Amino acid sequence: MTRGEPEIDASIPDNRIAAGTEESVGIQVQNEGNLRLGTQSERVTGARGVTVEIVNEGPFEVRSGTSSIGSLGEGQMQEVSQRIAVPEDVDPGEYDVTIEVSYSYDYQVSDNSGVVYQRTGSDTIDLTIVVPDDPQFEISDVATDVEPGGDGTATLEIENVGADTATQTRVTITGGGGVTVDGEAAEEVLGDLEPGETATVSVDVEIAATASAGAKPLDLEFAYADGSGIQREEAVTETASLAPAPEQSFSISNVEDTLAVGYNGVVTGEVKNDGTRAVDDAVLVVEPMTDSLFVEDTRYALPPIEPGESTEFRYPVDVSGQADEGPRQVRFTIEYSAGDRSTVEDGPFSERVVIDPRTDEFSLADDGITVEQGGHSEFVIEITNRRDETLSNIDANLYADSPLNSQNDEAFVAELAPGESAKLQFDVFAAPDAPAETHPVELDFEYDTERGETQLSDAYQHPVEVTPSSDDGGIGVVGVIIRAMVVLTAIGIAGTLWWRLR
Repeated sequence: MTRGEPEIDASIPDNRIAAGTEESVGIQVQNEGNLRLGTQSERVTGARGVTVEIVNEGPFEVRSGTSSIGSLGEGQMQEVSQRIAVPEDVDPGEYDVTIEVSYSYDYQVSDNSGVVYQRTGSDTIDLTIVVPDDPQFEISDVATDVEPGGDGTATLEIENVGADTATQTRVTITGGGGVTVDGEAAEEVLGDLEPGETATVSVDVEIAATASAGAKPLDLEFAYADGSGIQREEAVTETASLAPAPEQSFSISNVEDTLAVGYNGVVTGEVKNDGTRAVDDAVLVVEPMTDSLFVEDTRYALPPIEPGESTEFRYPVDVSGQADEGPRQVRFTIEYSAGDRSTVEDGPFSERVVIDPRTDEFSLADDGITVEQGGHSEFVIEITNRRDETLSNIDANLYADSPLNSQNDEAFVAELAPGESAKLQFDVFAAPDAPAETHPVELDFEYDTERGETQLSDAYQHPVEVTPSSDDGGIGVVGVIIRAMVVLTAIGIAGTLWWRLR
C-alpha cells in the first residue's frame, strides 16, 4: 500500500509594486510532495486540476480571477500571473496577500488490488508584496511623426512615480520590432527626479519600411542613486510602446489634357490626401511614358493638404511635331516627409492622356475677296482661336506675290479666348495685266501662349479673285487692245479703198 499527498508551497520572486501602478505579478507554485507510506510516490504525491486564487488581497486591488495550472507533479513548479493594482495612497512597506491553491489527488493506492482512494485538498498561503519607497519610473506619452520607412524624432515623458527622489538618473533606450534608436541605443541624462516629477526625452528613431503594423517596443534601462545618494546596483528596466505614424496615402483623379501634335498643352488633375494627417511638404512628380511628351519641370510643389481634402495641379506639356495621335500613359508619384529627415513615396499612379491630331491655331473666314484688274480692294478676314487656351499678342501678316500687292498687310489682336473670333482688315492691289482668275495670298500669325512662349504659325493660303476691269465693259485690257487694232485696221482698209477710187 502507498499513501501520501501533495505538499504545496508558493512564492512571489518579484514582489515589488510601486504605489499608483498596476502590474502582473508572477506567483510560483511548487509541489514538494509528501510520501507517508509505501514506494509508489508518483502515484500519490501529484496534484491534478490545480487552481490558484487570491482570497485576501490586503490593501491592493486584484484585477484577475482564478488561474488554472492543471497537473503539478512532485518536484514540479508552475507560475501563474495575477494582475494587482496598488492605490496611490498606499504607504511604502510590506503587505500580505493570501492565496488558496485547490487541487485533487490520489491519497491511497493498494499495491495488490490497485484500488485508488481520491481526495481533494486546498492550501492557503500568505505571500508578501512590497510597496517600495524607491524611485519608480513610468513612461507615457510616447509620440512620433515617423512612419515605416522613415526616420525622425520620438519624444517620451518619464515620470518618477516612486516615493523617493532619484538622483544622478541616466536612461539607456533601445528599440525592437523594426525600430532603431540613435543608430543602436540612446543614452540620456535625466538628473534628479523628485517623486511626481516628469522629464521629457527626445531621441532619433528609424522605422524599417518592412515593419508590421502596431506599436513597437522601446526598452528603457535606468541607473540612479536614491535620495540618500546610494547608487542602486541593479538597473531598473521598463518597457514603453512606440506607435509609428500611419502611412500616408493619396489618390489622383480628374486628369484632363489639352494635347495636340506639334503644340504645347497642359495636363491637369487633382491630388487627394486619403491619409489621417495633414501634409504640408508634398511634391508631385510626373513621368511621361513616351518620348513624344516633354515636361520641363516635372516636380510640382503641392500646397498643404488636410486629411480628406484635394488640391489641383497643372503641368505645361510640349508635344513633339513627329508624335502620332492617340492615347499615352503618364505616371505620377507623390513624395512627402515621413519624419524630420526622411522622404518616402506613394505611387506610382498611372493615368491616361490623349494626343489629338494636329490642328491649325486659327480658322479663317471671309465674305469673298475680289479685286479688279488694275484696281484696289479692302477686305476683312475673321479669325477664330481653335486652341484650348487663350492666345495673346496676335500679330497677323499678309503676303502677296505678283501680280498682287498689299500696302495694309499687318493686323493685331490683343487676345483671343478659346473659340473667340476677331476681324482683321487688309487691302490688296491687282496689276492691270493680272489674269482674271483666283490668286493666293498667304497669312501667318505670331502669338503668345498662356505659358508666355511666343509661337509662329504655319502659313495659311487664302484665295483672292481677280476680276476684269469694269472700265472696258468687262472685256479686259487685252480686249481693249484687240478692239483698237481692229478699228485701226478698218480705218486703214477704208483709206486705201478711197485712195484707189479717187
